[in-house]
Amino acid sequence: METVAFATVARNGIIAIPEEYRTLFPETVHVVVHIEPIARQEGASAQFRAVRISTKGFKLNREEANERQ
Repeated sequence: METVAFATVARNGIIAIPEEYRTLFPETVHVVVHIEPIARQEGASAQFRAVRISTKGFKLNREEANERQ
């Protein structure tokens, strides 16, 4: 049994075998996939959820909004 390692991108569930290795593989192969996590920005949340707040009945003005104590 021979082992090779290569990096590739799966497209539509298909993993392409690089040309240089295609003659090495018989009809049946055993595949082990290592999935690299997607890099996230520091402090980024895993999922953003929209928030809807009803402001009906609120009376806001610029002075009150910017008032500091």
